[in-house]
Amino acid sequence: MYFSRVRLRPEVLKSSQLNRVLAGNVYGAHRLLWDLFSEDKRSYLYREEIAREQLDSLANVRGESIYYMVSKSKPIEPENSLFKVETKIYQPQLMLKQVLSFECRANPVITKQSKKHDVVMDAQLVFLKDLIQKFNLESELPTHTKKRDFKKLLLAKGGESLKQQFTEILSNDGRYAERLQQVSSLADKLEWALKTQVDTALENWWKRQGERCGFELIIDPSGLSKLQNSAYQWHALPEKGKQAGFSSVDFTGELKVTDIERFEQALFNGIGRSKAFGCGLLMIKRDC
Repeated sequence: MYFSRVRLRPEVLKSSQLNRVLAGNVYGAHRLLWDLFSEDKRSYLYREEIAREQLDSLANVRGESIYYMVSKSKPIEPENSLFKVETKIYQPQLMLKQVLSFECRANPVITKQSKKHDVVMDAQLVFLKDLIQKFNLESELPTHTKKRDFKKLLLAKGGESLKQQFTEILSNDGRYAERLQQVSSLADKLEWALKTQVDTALENWWKRQGERCGFELIIDPSGLSKLQNSAYQWHALPEKGKQAGFSSVDFTGELKVTDIERFEQALFNGIGRSKAFGCGLLMIKRDC
């Protein structure tokens, strides 16, 4: 396996608008990076980052994209290539029960009735629908209901009992109990209660990946897992259809290797779906 760092060449950045075109264009980046390989079948994972955040010690680094890649074959720089490619052999030295820090941009989905659902949106909608039923508000919903309709109705009709329920949810969640000292309005408590549901759903999704891929999350002394999520984002794929696209979430934290062979395969083959479009690459480093 190979690990590569790929950047647009400085002369390309200066003489074209290619970096602006690629920004947020996951399908375009996917196709251009594929040109670095001769195979007809995709055999690589990649993750897009901002060069300034990754290479701040180097001169003339700005907001252009930089790509990290893991591939079965070595990337080839064709003549007049758009990219500068730095590659090394990727052969992680793993040990059982080894503790590692990790980063991963993934597309978390859950299957319900043979259909794939976005984990974040599913967690929010399940929570809101349960509240609507608990407060007997189903009859007041509009015919074509969206998430904002659930929230609007709950804020209008929930009253003090709903506010108390949100207070209990936040009080019982070790991650956000301190927020009770900072938020008082019903709308704010609703948003933080939704966040607890999303965080729990994402943590459960990540734990399932660990069971399948040979790792488990590290638990801190307070009993909370060392996992954080951020940067939830929708990526449209108009090339594949008007409504086509996928969501991504950035995960960071600490894990322990429980099965070396399965964990190695996760490093080489990725985690989750949408691996062709910048998701799934699990980047690790040893804890000092």
